[in-house]
Amino acid sequence: MTPSPGPILQLLVSTRPGGGPQHVALLGRGLQARGWQPIVAGPADGVLFDGLAKAGIETVKLATNRLRPSTLARVVGLVRERRISLVHSHGKGAGLYGRLAARITGVPAIHTFHGIHFERYAAPARAAYLALERRLSAWTAIVVNVSRTQEREGLALRLFTERQSRVVQNGVDVARLTATALDRREARRELGLPGDAMVVGTVARFDAVKHLDVLLRAVARVPDVILVLVGDGEESARLRGLAGSLSLGPRAVFAGERVDAARLLPAFDVYATTSHKEGMPLAVLEAMALGLPVLASDIPAHREVLPPASPGLFAGDVDAMAAALARLAGDAAARAALGAENRMRARSEFDAREMVGALHALYGEVLGV
Repeated sequence: MTPSPGPILQLLVSTRPGGGPQHVALLGRGLQARGWQPIVAGPADGVLFDGLAKAGIETVKLATNRLRPSTLARVVGLVRERRISLVHSHGKGAGLYGRLAARITGVPAIHTFHGIHFERYAAPARAAYLALERRLSAWTAIVVNVSRTQEREGLALRLFTERQSRVVQNGVDVARLTATALDRREARRELGLPGDAMVVGTVARFDAVKHLDVLLRAVARVPDVILVLVGDGEESARLRGLAGSLSLGPRAVFAGERVDAARLLPAFDVYATTSHKEGMPLAVLEAMALGLPVLASDIPAHREVLPPASPGLFAGDVDAMAAALARLAGDAAARAALGAENRMRARSEFDAREMVGALHALYGEVLGV
């Protein structure tokens, strides 16, 4: 075990359930076990903020989700007061504040992209964002990409150089997932689901990039299937309205944001994701590790996660999703086979110990310890 020369600041843009914040929570626990001292800073806008503190990880409230000069001053002050040895930022706002503060204080910076999302920006904002990222990369020792797909995109956009880039795929804590997951009956009871229903579910931020409307429309075409959406976000009102217009009634269950949502995954017969774009989908990895069959839109990130030529990949439109769901819903043997294959792949290739070990090595490389 190599002790840290000083605390590592993990800077977040949100503490709501999602891939980035959950990644940092998992990383924080792993770093502590390896002798590092993580300090997680970000807005107290979600349940994970208190969850981090309860896990024994030091937390600091910072409005990294708002553009304010005072926030930069606070980050700089934190780095100096706590003698931070390295700043590791996650997400756009955190990446801005973290790398500026590192530049001002003279400490090294690492930045992780948890997906590169800018397509919805107007042309001037898109150009400004890409230019800013290119400038910030000059002050970044290492840029971490959570998938090979994301690395290729970032290199094509000139957001970092090949020399800077490292691919560290997201991982899941298989032992913790297994220990905390409810059994099927308990999970369904907590979600208020019938014990004998066919249930397809997803855990996601309600954002337009997730294309959850495709999932709702597909379920409307497959009789007797219940859809559970765990999460919340800016698309919530629109999605609830769509469920109403599709007359889904009790067949669409909006379960809200949940701490440790993965413990409820055994309630699902099928896990589904209709995202248009991902970095490395953590919830999909959790579902796979627990042995669920996964239906996923055929995008590069999902092709990287699922087994090669997986029958769980579909074209991403409503017709393809409905056909894939109807096929799996009516074939218990296919669900079992796909779930078993997913479990084996997740546990052999996406275990969190590999992720934490890789980042542990990167910190040592940057700090020379």
